Order: sequence, then C-alpha cells, then structure tokens
Amino acid sequence: MGAIVFNRSILQQGTTVVLASLLFIVASTFSLADNTEVANTSKSGVALEEPQSGAVVSLTPWAVLKYKTPKERGWDASYSPASAKEGKVECSLPTPVRFRWTKPEVVDARFTLQLSTSPDFDNCLEYECGQETHYEATNLDVGTTYYWRVKIQSFGSDLNATAAATSYSPSLSFSTSPDLPRWFNAPGVSNFRDAGGWKAANGKRVKKGMIYRGTEMDGHFNLTEGGKRFMLETLGIRSDFDLRGPSEWGDVPDYHSPLGENVRWINFRIGAYDAIFADKQKVLFRDIFKTLADESIYPTYVHCWGGADRTGTLIMMVKAVLGVSDDDLCADYEMTTFSTIGERYIHADYFEKLIKGLENYGGKDVPLSVKFENYLISIGVTEEELGKIRDILLEDVE
Repeated sequence: MGAIVFNRSILQQGTTVVLASLLFIVASTFSLADNTEVANTSKSGVALEEPQSGAVVSLTPWAVLKYKTPKERGWDASYSPASAKEGKVECSLPTPVRFRWTKPEVVDARFTLQLSTSPDFDNCLEYECGQETHYEATNLDVGTTYYWRVKIQSFGSDLNATAAATSYSPSLSFSTSPDLPRWFNAPGVSNFRDAGGWKAANGKRVKKGMIYRGTEMDGHFNLTEGGKRFMLETLGIRSDFDLRGPSEWGDVPDYHSPLGENVRWINFRIGAYDAIFADKQKVLFRDIFKTLADESIYPTYVHCWGGADRTGTLIMMVKAVLGVSDDDLCADYEMTTFSTIGERYIHADYFEKLIKGLENYGGKDVPLSVKFENYLISIGVTEEELGKIRDILLEDVE
C-alpha cells in the first residue's frame, strides 16, 4: 500500500493557480512479517489500566498494616500483636502489586510485563504472561519508583507461528510505599525480611540488602528451587549465618548450606534472650561480632529454625549498635508474630528477662543501643570492630 503526501505552494499574490505535486512512497518494503520492533507505541492496541501513573502501592502484608508499635499503643499497654492476624496463620508474605492492561482487538498476542526503576527500562525485570492481561508481581522494593509497560508479540491467527511483530505499550510509573520492613516471598521459608532500611543514629540508616533474616531452609522449613534461585540470583546472598545447634542441621561432617556449596556456611550455636549473659554465650557473641566485621560475608542470611528467638535476639543486638531506636527494635522483634512461628511480645517473660539483664549495662531509661554496646564491649568486642560494622552496614539518608 502506498502513502501519498500533498505539498501545496502559492506561487504569487493573487494567483489562483495552485501547483500540487504528488509524492508516491512505496511502502511495500515494510511489513509486519519483518519482525520489526514498532516504535510508535500508541499503535500497540494495549492500554495500561492498573496501577495508574502516580499511584502509591503498599507492599506491606495486610495484617501488619493493622499492627501498633509499642510507642503507638503505649509501652505498658496490654496488647497482642497476633490480634491483627484475625486468626490467620501465615501473614508475613508481602502484598503483590497487581498489573492489568487491555488486549488488542484485531490480533492474537502474547504479553510480557516489563518493570524497571529506569524510564529507559535499563535492566528491567520481565514476567511472561502468555495471553493473560494481568499479573501479580511480588518482592518489589519499598519506597521505590517503578516504570512499567507491556511488550506485545503479535501472531496473527496462529499462536504456534513465529511472532509477526513486536510492539510496546506506553509506559506508566508508580511508587511503592516506604513502610518497613521489606518482606519477601521465597517459597519454602517464612518470616523472611530485610533487616535494613531502618533509621539509625546521626542521620544514618541501616543499609538494605545486607542482612536478611528468616527461618531455616531445611528441617521444619524446606526452601524450594524457586526460593533458592530468588535468594541467590535476586538477593545475591553470599553467606548462610546459621544459629542452630548440630541436632538441628544433622551434625554431619560434610554439611553445607542449602543454598549450595558456593555459599559460605557460618555456624554459631547461640541461645536467646537472657542466655546471652552466660559465660559460654559471651564467647560466642564476641566471635559473632568479629565475624560481622568481615565485609566479605555480605549479603548474609541470618536464621535459627524459626527466625524468631535466637535470630530475633542477634538482629536486635546488631541494629541496636547501629543506633536504631527502641521502638523500631521492639516492633521489628514483635513482627515475627505475623509468620507461622507464633506470637512474639515484648511483655512476655523471656523478653522481659533480656531487658532486665541489660540493666546491668545501663540504667532503666538508657536506650537499648547503649546497653547492647556496653554489653559487647564488656565481652571483648572492640571499638574498632564495632566501627567496621557501622561502616559496612550504615549509609547516609538521601
């Protein structure tokens, strides 16, 4: 089919003669069969419906949105974090982002959702959707602006044939809410979240993507191959920081991380809560913090079997020496409640014993950050090592 362009010129004032020249452009050399990427996205026939441009989307699990921190409810209030779960068991999975778009009317097509933090779609994530016009994406980052569009492969009337053309929808942007923590859905494990993102002392914050926490990956919980790929390929985990005892991981000479032999397995058999004040435990915690001062272990996945008590105690200690507030430390501890592990509450006897024991390292009204640091110094962790940990795990707030 040819395209015709009309050029009209007025030759002289008062002249009623108009010269018209016809330019015939043969367009038969252009065809959809050339597999040519169509630049004019307005002709894709696809309209993006959800999320709309400028939308702010929450990734926080629905039950966590109903949770009240100790500061919000009053530190001495009688409050059950489990009440927000409304009887559900697993409430620690992030809320997925739902994408919807329209289907072209005149062709059969397959769709690929493209998602990027760049408007140029550099290094974009791709989700194959087949002929579906919707997709739910999970494990997005919090407090982030994303751009999305749909890649359309047109097949005419034969979906088994080679795609006749590739085009793209227009793109839209949306943001994810900054609510912490960032939760993850890695099939086979629970209580999985990033220890980073929290506001720290001196205008700093804890770096995201450095320390992850969750349940064990073999035993009571068993990581699937899909979960393993996510942890290795997406999160880039380099070490498995295992706080379990030999009976929990099989006590076999050739044991290695379920993430594979290329992931460093680091094992410390620690106790939780006021057990940290026992002499043998003090030696373990001293060695743990010397290990945490080694930049080569990061990103690391810290766990016991439930990611609740031993993991909760260690993560609280680490974030405390980074300068995280008491409210955020205690709230993050209680959020284990939203997993399958069971309720964790700051007024439970075992937690209160930890807080009582820490009074030997600072007065009742002294922040936990000071008390935990005094405890670590007393057991032989050096100021230099604590400084190195802060250098590794803190960043300036943008």
